Amino acid sequence: MIIKPKPLHEGDRVAIIAPSSATDLQSVVNAEIRIKAMGLNPVMYPTCYTRYGHLAATDEERAKDVNDAFSDDSIKGIICLRGGYGTPRILDMLDYDMIKLNPKIFVGFSDITALHLAFNQICRMVTYHGPMAAASYGKIEDDHVDFEKYTYESLCNNIFTNKAIGLCKNPENEELQTLVGGIAEGELIGGNLSLLVSTLGSPYELDTKGKILFIEDVGEPIYKIDRMLTSLALAGKFNDCEGVILGTWIDCEREKKGYEGGYDLPLEEVFENTLVKFNKPIITNFRAGHNYPQPTMAFGTHVKIDADKKEIIFTESGNI
Repeated sequence: MIIKPKPLHEGDRVAIIAPSSATDLQSVVNAEIRIKAMGLNPVMYPTCYTRYGHLAATDEERAKDVNDAFSDDSIKGIICLRGGYGTPRILDMLDYDMIKLNPKIFVGFSDITALHLAFNQICRMVTYHGPMAAASYGKIEDDHVDFEKYTYESLCNNIFTNKAIGLCKNPENEELQTLVGGIAEGELIGGNLSLLVSTLGSPYELDTKGKILFIEDVGEPIYKIDRMLTSLALAGKFNDCEGVILGTWIDCEREKKGYEGGYDLPLEEVFENTLVKFNKPIITNFRAGHNYPQPTMAFGTHVKIDADKKEIIFTESGNI
């Protein structure tokens, strides 16, 4: 059984935390404006304003913000400020027993994948792969926010209601595609490929048994995507899963090699080589990942994919 947190309501206090990397002060200010424009009351936690090398703060400070946000009864939801890197470093420092007793709306993507996995698998709590507070889905002019319609509506349709969203469509003029036909259903899990691979061999290892696996990445040469997909394959993750949804692969380019005319294989051919042999339904070009517009997805809820009809349908909301 998995618990779906209570939906947010207008005026709710939501924690803005930076469990990964830092950002500039203006982005923090804009994040606060953006969340207020959603009708929520943002509470900016200390890690939003600090820097520690490539991290927003020390491991102890970032873990404290996560634990404090979940333990505070006045906080009804948590939205990550941005991604970057850092969440794997704090996984051993979180109070999962306390978090499980205090389920809350939790939103983020990219490096936040490691927290999604831990909260889904250890706490059995639904979390949301969606835009972060410092993301550019709402342009700000003179304290007015002009939200990008698709991204904003998808986020609101997930975090302000407990109803399953049903058919999840791509943005206009973006078609879903099929790599392997068929129908599959199960609990949705996944996120950023680099982070999924980083959990292998750890207590937080990705569990795909009976589940639909969503994968995306950004800024990785294609040969590295090949390596990471192969790592998941060798670990049995594609044998175990029911089906696969491939998201976006922004700035994932073929790298030129040292020999004449040498390049990485095309990304589509890597997918053919590494995934098709498992004969699981696979939908591609789902516009979720490091791109806008982007949909919000409820990890831990039940999803059905029909690769023949090119459909993704969220059918159950989980237990409240």
